[in-house]
Amino acid sequence: MGFDNSTRIYLAAGELFGGERFMKPFRDLFPRLENHSSVDSSEELVTNTQGLLGSAVDYMVCLLSDIFMPTYDGPSNFANNLLGHRLYYGFRTTIRPDRKALAPIFIDRENGQTAGFEEAVRRVMLKTNFGGPHKRVSPESFYTNSWPECFCQVSPKNPADKCPPDNVLEVLDSRLENKVTSDPETLAEKNSTSRTER
Repeated sequence: MGFDNSTRIYLAAGELFGGERFMKPFRDLFPRLENHSSVDSSEELVTNTQGLLGSAVDYMVCLLSDIFMPTYDGPSNFANNLLGHRLYYGFRTTIRPDRKALAPIFIDRENGQTAGFEEAVRRVMLKTNFGGPHKRVSPESFYTNSWPECFCQVSPKNPADKCPPDNVLEVLDSRLENKVTSDPETLAEKNSTSRTER
């Protein structure tokens, strides 16, 4: 897929089954392999016994990374929420390979049939959705893909679906300020507070 050994990979996971024995070949291919323990030079993550801090670091790194690839397609709240969050953050690149299509290719390679391996993998990967908008299909969760319900539209048929303006915070602040200055109760409360402070 074009990733060379200078690629920085962050592994968001707890203790892996098989531990370092299984990770060593992967680490040899990608020496810039990181996890939340290796990115934090302090002892704070180590002493965080319930692991919540490590999970928070994992989540934020995965959310903001250039590419995210979940290793598990099952009912994982971590992965499902991340997929939805990345979608909402502008359809960030996510690689979700078709594991069923890839499995026989890797089994053939294990059995010594290496001819055409890379081409076969590329053919499967070309059919992968890389995080772009797509209609939700069962059993995909709403949290994994809230498109189109939770997304605004630049040119909607219904004005309620229109995207907010770029200066939406200024508009909201202005509305709030106007509401405060036009509300008699708020004005009375503000005046009595200012008298008390004197």
